[in-house]
Amino acid sequence: MANFVKSWNSKVESVQFDWDSMEVGQVGNGTPQGGGYMMTVNGRINNNKDTKFTLGFPLKRNVNEIPEKLVIMQMQPIRILKGNLWDLYE
Repeated sequence: MANFVKSWNSKVESVQFDWDSMEVGQVGNGTPQGGGYMMTVNGRINNNKDTKFTLGFPLKRNVNEIPEKLVIMQMQPIRILKGNLWDLYE
């Protein structure tokens, strides 16, 4: 997972995950039956508390599923706090 985040930007030297932020929720896809479930976890980079990102792990069947295959999605790109605004990390 850390290598996946590092691949987004060459300036990323280390990745820290906030395991307390882990959530599983239902996601929609514009259809009545919905799009399944997604487990998300937040993190930051380079030990900088003013950075953040979110990873997602799709779950096909239910909230208690153990994925058959690990699929990682970028839910939110790396952002950095600049003043009062979260800007894209460059």
